[in-house]
Amino acid sequence: MLQMKKMMHILACSSLLLFQSHGKEQIKVSKVNAITSQTGSATQDKEENASLGAFEALHWETDMDDAFARAQKEHKDVMVMVEEKHCKWCKKMKKGALSDREVQDKLQSYILLKVKRSDKKTAKRIEAFTGAIPSFYFMQPDKEMIDSVIGYFVTEDFVGYLDEIAEEQ
Repeated sequence: MLQMKKMMHILACSSLLLFQSHGKEQIKVSKVNAITSQTGSATQDKEENASLGAFEALHWETDMDDAFARAQKEHKDVMVMVEEKHCKWCKKMKKGALSDREVQDKLQSYILLKVKRSDKKTAKRIEAFTGAIPSFYFMQPDKEMIDSVIGYFVTEDFVGYLDEIAEEQ
């Protein structure tokens, strides 16, 4: 990052020497372009998170040990979602089914755990994890697998799946 700033400074100074008649304007444009490229991804991330409001309102644990300790304490099962930030289908699942009021009501009976696929250490602790995302694993507080499902689901199908799991219990 520091080298990039130095290179941009050198480029801006070079532009001043080469374009003395338009120097100030050229430097301003260079600085604006540099700032825009640096903040563009942060702005995009904020916009994506804002559109996930209902999903983000759910309480998601991010530490596996804490999630299962809480599950034992509260006598609840755990739903583990394995996802990745840039996964198209994970985003669709968050904006769709996982933001639906009926789904959220059903998920209140679970401790919710979000695991990044890139967190290999944690992902490997889920024995049934194949690497496919989004993946959902329903587990008992003692980490025994109840059921799992892989992929994107429309709201109605995910509600039906949650109902099936509840009936089997």
